[in-house]
Amino acid sequence: MASTSRFDDFVSCPYNKAHIVLRGRLTKHLVRCSRNPENLNKLLVCPFNESHRFDAQQLQAHIKICPERAGLERHAQKEEQPLVAEPVSQVSIECEEDWDNEPDAPTYDPSAYCEENLVIRSSGLHGQSKSVRRDFRAKERRRFAEKQ
Repeated sequence: MASTSRFDDFVSCPYNKAHIVLRGRLTKHLVRCSRNPENLNKLLVCPFNESHRFDAQQLQAHIKICPERAGLERHAQKEEQPLVAEPVSQVSIECEEDWDNEPDAPTYDPSAYCEENLVIRSSGLHGQSKSVRRDFRAKERRRFAEKQ
């Protein structure tokens, strides 16, 4: 089975350079690796990207050149700029129809409609005894005979 990972997909852990991890799993690895007693309080986390870990001196230099910082600053500047509202044209459409003035209509009752018209019904028969189903079918035959 051929491997689909390339060498570029792997990165080394900042806590231990011997740890080579897939780039997508680095954050999970860093959480585990930072818990080791020898790594506690050893590296500081970049405020722009959780997977960037440096000692105190390197962190100050990194913050100035962090690639994630540019995106965050662009986003912050975008929010600071005033929004320019486009003028909305008011279009009124005249309509003769007023649904509030429609006459009240009675609610639809499907069972009443089925009783008055030639509709085959079978509702309420599921789980009934054989005699109940037989009586219902006999009534339905009489109802259809009367309607025709």
